[in-house]
Amino acid sequence: MDLRRIVLLGHSGFIGSRLETALRRRYPNVELACFSFPGLDLTQPSGADSLAGLFDQQTAVIMTAGVKRQWGDTLDAFSQNVAMAVNVARVLQAHPVRRFVFYSSAAVYGEEHHNEQITEDTPVRPTSLYGIAKFASECVLRKALPAGVAAIRPSLIYGPGDTSKSYGPAGFVYAATHQEPITLWGEGDEKREFVFVDDVVEISARLVVHDYDGVLNVVSGRACTFRQAVDIVARHSPVSVTTRPRSKPKVDHGFRNELLTRLFPDFKFHSLEEGIRATLEAEVGK
Repeated sequence: MDLRRIVLLGHSGFIGSRLETALRRRYPNVELACFSFPGLDLTQPSGADSLAGLFDQQTAVIMTAGVKRQWGDTLDAFSQNVAMAVNVARVLQAHPVRRFVFYSSAAVYGEEHHNEQITEDTPVRPTSLYGIAKFASECVLRKALPAGVAAIRPSLIYGPGDTSKSYGPAGFVYAATHQEPITLWGEGDEKREFVFVDDVVEISARLVVHDYDGVLNVVSGRACTFRQAVDIVARHSPVSVTTRPRSKPKVDHGFRNELLTRLFPDFKFHSLEEGIRATLEAEVGK
């Protein structure tokens, strides 16, 4: 694919900062234009309009920008996420680009639904405002650019640089390295797919020049429990673990990744052991 430019929207965040580094390394001869809030406010039409001069048929866009779930599953966050997609879509309608990679989320399948066989064909049933906003954004962007949109749906991303302290590998590593207790809901035996950040970044970078059009779950197909994640942390760092009663029924999530394997047969995901060890090393080395 003949690209002259890559536009990265949201380059200063946890994922975006690592994606910027990967894109510069992978495509050294392609112009890379990076933007983030507050320098560029995509919730305002004027912010998106300022990108019009960069959008053309020799440009690929990656949009990681958004209000993260950890900041609150609120109507305000919902409105901002949808506004970003709508404003960018308006520019795309007038100035179509060659490729558009949008960071959606596996939350579109519904965090409260038990399913250990999720694929790209699984019906969308979001149970959070965040998941609703992500699916609505997918639809709006595809309507604006009928061909050339790859909407990736990662599951729970973790890795070095994640400052959210969220419930999962990154939060467990932070607690262990700061001598804080790790508190599990129930026995921590809910199954989830934890994806190392560099794996998501690598797939995103490959999609920039790939002809795949549609949704793609960025998952390894290997589900683990929160307890297993804590046990891995404990093998490499002293931990103190407590539990508290569940506030909701236990729900397991698992994925099948046949589509990703077919698109990128040579790609190998980090194991949870490898990813947690890298996250621990980065945290200790700060």
